[in-house]
Amino acid sequence: MLVRHNTKLLEQAIDLQIKRSAIPTLQAEAAAHDKIARANAFRRMASGAAVAMAAIGIGVGVWLVFDRDPTVTQPEPPITQNIPSNPNENEPRETKKSEDRIPGGETIAQEGKTDKPKSPPIEQPTPPPADPANPDTFDFVKFANRQVTYAGSTWQLESGHHFDSEKAPTWNTAWCYTRRLANTGVEVQVSLVNRPSPTSVPLAPVSSSETLSSVGLDDNSARELASRCLWLDKASFAPGDFDMDHERKEAATAAEELSVQQDGWDAMGNDLPGMPVWNISLEQCQAQCEADRRCLALTYDKKHAACFMKDNGSILVRSPDAVMAAKGAIKANLQYSSLVFAKDTVVVGGAYANVRSGYADCVLACAADQRCLGFNFDGPNKMCAMLDNVTSSSPFKGVMSGVKATRS
Repeated sequence: MLVRHNTKLLEQAIDLQIKRSAIPTLQAEAAAHDKIARANAFRRMASGAAVAMAAIGIGVGVWLVFDRDPTVTQPEPPITQNIPSNPNENEPRETKKSEDRIPGGETIAQEGKTDKPKSPPIEQPTPPPADPANPDTFDFVKFANRQVTYAGSTWQLESGHHFDSEKAPTWNTAWCYTRRLANTGVEVQVSLVNRPSPTSVPLAPVSSSETLSSVGLDDNSARELASRCLWLDKASFAPGDFDMDHERKEAATAAEELSVQQDGWDAMGNDLPGMPVWNISLEQCQAQCEADRRCLALTYDKKHAACFMKDNGSILVRSPDAVMAAKGAIKANLQYSSLVFAKDTVVVGGAYANVRSGYADCVLACAADQRCLGFNFDGPNKMCAMLDNVTSSSPFKGVMSGVKATRS
């Protein structure tokens, strides 16, 4: 019994010693938990402060946007003024304000200019409606526009007039242009006419020949279109009233002159209505062609004194009794064919095409087709046979033929 009693005391003593040794560890854990709790509390306080500051900022912004009345003038600090001796001076004076206007009521806009009233807005009378021929102004430039129909298409013409200032009594330069979708698929601006001053002769056309061609115009049609532009001074011009710069004028003169002449060659096809003109000389034939804008080329038949004026010319063929001439406008398009012709003769070879046509069309078709080395034209039946190889020829009444050969 004594031994068991001593063992229990020993166990209690050991347990007590263990608990005493654990005290520092528990104290350290308690300190750590305390630091974590303080850090969490500080973080919550910081987040709350940030939210509060954001709320204050939003509130101020909302007040600035919605709580102000833009029509109410903010009170200004009182300014000490002397009492006027004249009682009429107490009446409000009308403030004189420079207006961006010219006579007629049209407004001229200045770039970067603003009109912000410093006093409560005063109701103004309703201005008269704008002139539909001159609806737009910007930066001292006044525009007039007109829609016209020309050559089966609708064209929008814009005329700009530049004023030196809003007080200028009239414009100093003007111009007219149109916008059109070019054959490249890109919209281009086509300058039609410039007016250097209200009293000077207008210049037209302005855009290059390439630009005009891309929208289906040439110099003549561009001048015709320019004659329909609308101007503020009510001026009107015929196509012949326009002038051109020196280089353009020289090019236009060369285009209208018969700059190419070849004896022994015939410009096939493209005859003007009413051709030929009989019993005239070559010089008279040329003079008539130069005087007619439709005429771009001619063939003169020396044997019969006949003049054939043409609205185009591309294929030239040998003909000993003919003289051809062409204007500079189509000079670059002329092609000399090596076809040699025969009457009442049939060419033997391989035919790859048989079509109904006239003689001139048959010649042009073979001349333009590299595969064609010869042709037979059956006059009574109006049939054209084109051959891709030629072996021989033989007499055959009523057939006109041609064979390509090397030009000497």
